[in-house]
Amino acid sequence: MDPKLLKKVIKEGGKRGVEIDGAATMGGLQFFCTKVDEPQGNSELLIKSVEAMNAEVDESEEERKGGSGAIGKMVFSCDDKTLAIVAYVPADKQASISAKVWLEAILSQYEGKLVRGDAGLAVGEIYSNPEKGKFTLKIRDEALPKAIAFLRTKGLFPEADSDSDSSFVMGDDYFDEL
Repeated sequence: MDPKLLKKVIKEGGKRGVEIDGAATMGGLQFFCTKVDEPQGNSELLIKSVEAMNAEVDESEEERKGGSGAIGKMVFSCDDKTLAIVAYVPADKQASISAKVWLEAILSQYEGKLVRGDAGLAVGEIYSNPEKGKFTLKIRDEALPKAIAFLRTKGLFPEADSDSDSSFVMGDDYFDEL
């Protein structure tokens, strides 16, 4: 594993963890879905990114990192060939949903492969197939809202409130605006 790339992955994951924690606190969320770029579709690097998101915040550090370990999450990262997906569910939320079940609900829609999984952490991959019009970037952008929709079927993610005047956006699009 390239140490420079790993450092970038951990830095991006740590920052995203802070953002997830803030958004979850503001929106009262227990679960979150997002994407990261640095792992570039590598499942092992994506796990490192999620670990950085979940890391305990070190208050002595100048820059805050991590802090979202209490929030269940599904994180997507892709390159041209592979869409890697990691689902994480903290122990206190596993009675409501299993990371493996949540991830399999997405993988099954795209002929994806479960790499490994249990109630707390599940890893999967979906592969591009240009001949069939399957591209990882397109799949990622479709799968992320489907992961949120699956949570809604379990009552684990708030319904979109069309009557609200609020412009608060939950999920991955929130970070594109930062």
